[in-house]
Amino acid sequence: MKKIIVGKKDASKQYDFRETCFGIVIKDDKLFCTKKNNDLSLIGGGIEENESQEQTLRREFIEEAGLTIEKMKPLCTIDCYWFTKDKRDMESLTNIYIVEVSNKIIEPTEKGHELVTIEFEKAIELLPLPYQKRAIEEFIKERGKI
Repeated sequence: MKKIIVGKKDASKQYDFRETCFGIVIKDDKLFCTKKNNDLSLIGGGIEENESQEQTLRREFIEEAGLTIEKMKPLCTIDCYWFTKDKRDMESLTNIYIVEVSNKIIEPTEKGHELVTIEFEKAIELLPLPYQKRAIEEFIKERGKI
């Protein structure tokens, strides 16, 4: 998988670390996202102990969006150094996949998430997390090659 670095690591800082997986789902030029407490995000989340990237993504899609993954293809890995809104220095190692989902939507198993779609062209502007913005930029580049 192509590796991209966003931000610059500052050796004088102590970073919290989290490895995650997120999926990009596009249907009818709309991007599937979840909304929780007015925060918009690609669908996905943290890798749990003894869990593969594929298992993480499948679990997160059911938990957050009630969607079952049919196919997934790796897009890139983004190593991102950033400052969170709760004022922490963070390193997120994020694995991004292009995902196809079934048309059947079930009840999400995790409360508080709402499945939403946004205009694909506005995703970079609307997604607040720097590594998710960069993932959409990479997807646009790859989409042009298809």
